[in-house]
Amino acid sequence: MLFEAVIFDLDGTLIISKVDYGEMRRRVSRILIDAGVPGDLLTSSLRIWEIISAGEGVLRGEGMPDGEWMQLIERINQELNDVELAALETVMPAPHAEEALRRLKGMELLVGVATRSCRAYADKSLELTGLRGFVDALVARDDVEHPKPDPRHLLKAVEALGSSPDRVIYVGDTTTDFKTAIDAGINFVGYVGNEEWGRRLREAGCQLLIDDLRDVIKIVAGRGRPLGRGS
Repeated sequence: MLFEAVIFDLDGTLIISKVDYGEMRRRVSRILIDAGVPGDLLTSSLRIWEIISAGEGVLRGEGMPDGEWMQLIERINQELNDVELAALETVMPAPHAEEALRRLKGMELLVGVATRSCRAYADKSLELTGLRGFVDALVARDDVEHPKPDPRHLLKAVEALGSSPDRVIYVGDTTTDFKTAIDAGINFVGYVGNEEWGRRLREAGCQLLIDDLRDVIKIVAGRGRPLGRGS
């Protein structure tokens, strides 16, 4: 397999930050509860996108019009943006991220980022960490109508790079990233920057895990374990 592009998740993969996800959950849940979603459906064990999805299921099921739901999503996104942007001062590059990207570009590969973070946060994070110049295409949450885990988010990044799903590797650290890659028909490499997420990836069926971003170089060069869809 000849790869021509590598797409990365952002937080937890290329960068490390202290985004307050607990605060995100509280803000999103409050908006949805105020709109009529029963609070006991929005448990703390749910990820942000799962909370939004659960809320949409209830409100749409009760007949909320498209326009009203979109207004609610705009409010939710603004709250998410505010929490993310407040964390910019904590951003740092993940270990060996700069070297990995520099070497990929030296191999004349395309580099993309597909993230559920907002574009303002993603752009500034990459700039602050010195990684922005390596990235050929960035597709953030507010660049798409259907963000991850919807595969259309990742496929838009592939399109932005001018590539095709079978020529791309997606590197991410969560089961959301894994599911997105599988549904998009794209080769996946799990990055274990956090042992808990590494465990979750293994339990979800991810077969190819790395704990050093430089190992992506070996995989692209064909010196790592062969890839299959959702590897």
